[in-house]
Amino acid sequence: MDPGRGAPGGSRDPPPHARTRRGRQRATSRPSVSWVKARRSTECPPAPEPPGPGSGPEPQHGSWADLPADILGLVVGRLPRADDRARLRSACRAWRAAARAHGRPPPPLPLLVLSDFTFSCFCADGAMTTGARRIPLPSRKMAVDVRCVGAFQGWLVGVQLNKGRYFGDSRCFLMNAFSRDVVRLPPPSVATHFIDAYSRSLPIANGTGAVHCTVNGAQYVMSFCKVVLSSSPDPDSKCVVAAISVHRSAAKLALWRPGMTSWCVCHGGCISKFSDIALYQGKMYMFSKLTTNLFVFDISKDDSGLMVSRVERCMAELPEVNDSYGQRWNLVEWHGKLLLVVTYLGGADGWHNICKIGVFEVDLSTNPFRFTEINSLDGDCIFISPCSSNSFRVCQYEGVEDNLIYFIDGGFYPAKNAPAFDRFVYSMRDGTMAPFAAEIPEDNLRALDGRLMNPTWLFPSE
Repeated sequence: MDPGRGAPGGSRDPPPHARTRRGRQRATSRPSVSWVKARRSTECPPAPEPPGPGSGPEPQHGSWADLPADILGLVVGRLPRADDRARLRSACRAWRAAARAHGRPPPPLPLLVLSDFTFSCFCADGAMTTGARRIPLPSRKMAVDVRCVGAFQGWLVGVQLNKGRYFGDSRCFLMNAFSRDVVRLPPPSVATHFIDAYSRSLPIANGTGAVHCTVNGAQYVMSFCKVVLSSSPDPDSKCVVAAISVHRSAAKLALWRPGMTSWCVCHGGCISKFSDIALYQGKMYMFSKLTTNLFVFDISKDDSGLMVSRVERCMAELPEVNDSYGQRWNLVEWHGKLLLVVTYLGGADGWHNICKIGVFEVDLSTNPFRFTEINSLDGDCIFISPCSSNSFRVCQYEGVEDNLIYFIDGGFYPAKNAPAFDRFVYSMRDGTMAPFAAEIPEDNLRALDGRLMNPTWLFPSE
């Protein structure tokens, strides 16, 4: 036995890396740090030792479903987009319940819904999301020849085209884009009606001509291009629906409320020259596209449902703008007030040739109405489209610029090869304009035959 083998202070055979070719031993040196790291990287980590009798319980990894409800509520409140909130709620039942239980977050930023129910989200930086995502409809049958023509909060208005060329729309329905609840409205076009018709002709006060209204008409054909609601169509609600129809160049106004089996159809007078409509404080307001006249429709309720009881013309005195050859008007409700947004058009198509954007608060207590121009939206923005326009309080979210008006507009008439929609944003601070929604391809705003598909802004409540 080697006397030094195993002795605490004896020498051992040198490791292979310390030997010379001839077997002579050289002085040993401490391995370099890089060599030790390389050696350790190739070795398997030692197996964990079993817990001893005195050690504590093994740590448990919690489930994502067990996140505290107050934390999830804070997360939802910091998600400004509706699609992101929907993804969070769809993760699991626990997240969905927790997100709804922890208070009500601020309303999400609006969605732009195209005529075929595809949509794009408005982002905090003022851009629009890309990608063709479609709001699911309750059934395949309802998705055939359907188009979106209006919105109110989380509700969308859909109509289906009759298969005949001049038969108008065959169906009309309201659908909640998130719960997918459906309220079916009377068909916009009927050939025969078996209930006695009720009609009324109303001369226009302070104007000329008359408006003719009929409930349970024996025959009418309508093709809706814009539908507005006074409130959500919840059970036992007093929601009023007003629709504008343009069919074969003839315009009609249609009114409905829950319980009616037919539309109250109105035509004649100012209806044939409408520019925009709005339901406000129990009345309907219509702006004429030829003259600066605002018409007020008083709506009464009786055994037949809804009926127009009075129509009055109110003069609108708006300032003139040099080099403007025409105007386009949009009615918008803002903080309980009625606003008129006026686009002063230049001598050529396109938003680059717009002369001015004017925003006027309408004073309905005077006759004629008084229009006062305003220069601030007090932390809000306005979103305008052919089928739906509204204001939104963007100051609830950090990084979202306020006092802006976003336009995707150009009129209601879906003519083939019509000029593209004007897509721009207007700043009320300095009066400048810039392009908007360039992320949405032009083809997405047109049908296969080249007709423009009117988009609508959707403002979810949560």
